[in-house]
Amino acid sequence: MKTFFRAAQAASLLVAVFLFVVCGKKEETKIAENENKPATAEQAPAEANRGVVSAKFGNAIVSINYGRPLLKGRDMLAQATDGIVWRMGMNEATEIKTGVDLKFGETVIPQGAYSLWMKKISSGKWHLIFNKKTGIWGHEHPAADDFAEVPLTMLTNPQAAEQFTIALTANNENSGTLKAMWGTSILSADFTASAGTM
Repeated sequence: MKTFFRAAQAASLLVAVFLFVVCGKKEETKIAENENKPATAEQAPAEANRGVVSAKFGNAIVSINYGRPLLKGRDMLAQATDGIVWRMGMNEATEIKTGVDLKFGETVIPQGAYSLWMKKISSGKWHLIFNKKTGIWGHEHPAADDFAEVPLTMLTNPQAAEQFTIALTANNENSGTLKAMWGTSILSADFTASAGTM
């Protein structure tokens, strides 16, 4: 009788070990499948809604970090009212970091970091604002910290941009172009770059 019970206990133990191993393998397979599965829209990181562009002028870098909203059937720039100041993106305020002085027309922007804003002056006319306050959320424009305001040239984009896009181009070591594109609008400004005060 004791032998029978010992045999039954041994058999139960083997079954338990077998089930433990099988379940563990299934869980490992499930984890591996989830790791290899592409992220869905809900799982996509917040960084997917931000963009970074940069250009090199000599040994110095100019970079812009900005939010990238979608139009979703709207014409946001056309709907903007005169005098409105926009954060030039979404969520955190757009920021420019420059290792050189930038000159837009007669306006000099010393090297450093600034938040960027766009102000609608009138139909088809916008200005670019450089603000001394950085690391802020873009809901409220801190007007008291505005450093400079430069005009933007508005052009028609032959290929409408669904997602807000900023382009920064170095034409050569001393000059470049900043463009903001959304919908059928391109807003641009040319600048020169210098390692010293201009």
